[in-house]
Amino acid sequence: MAKIKVIGIIAEDNSDFESFKILIKRITQNENLSFKKAIGNGCGRIKRKADSYCKDLKNRGCNMIILVNDLDRNNYLELHKDLSKKMVFHPENCAFLCIPIEEIEAWFLSDPEGLKSAMNLKKKPNIKRLPEQVESPKEYLGEIVSIYSNNERLYLNTKHNPIISAKISIDLMKNKCPSFKGLHDFLKKHQY
Repeated sequence: MAKIKVIGIIAEDNSDFESFKILIKRITQNENLSFKKAIGNGCGRIKRKADSYCKDLKNRGCNMIILVNDLDRNNYLELHKDLSKKMVFHPENCAFLCIPIEEIEAWFLSDPEGLKSAMNLKKKPNIKRLPEQVESPKEYLGEIVSIYSNNERLYLNTKHNPIISAKISIDLMKNKCPSFKGLHDFLKKHQY
């Protein structure tokens, strides 16, 4: 198996790209990885252009590609099938289709202490539900930040997701979020 040096990330927006870059470095414990991106500016464009994004990233020297597409309210099996068809690779390429349930923000709900630290909250949030069962986790995370900061902080996913990604517990996300565990296990199988 070839050593992974350059990872291509196909993401909905730059915030997701930056967040995944941080999470991947933390999981692999390798600060020397290089990253290239393809930004879809939404799920619809990723679905339409996944194959061309993959080819472009491969041509730009990526020897691993991770496509990230939030589940939102879609059917998981149908979305996985549709996107898998468009991720055509040669056997020597490493590729992973990551579908956060419902959004990446659900993963962040797995670690209240990490959220408190990352968002400089007054106290640790009391989150009783399983992260991937929260409807509209981005909005829920915004409510938590507002409540636990006494309305002094406003959560902006484009600004705060990379900050949260750097502080959140990898182990808690792995244990509470099956969609994150899939990414984690895939990355752990490869050489860096």
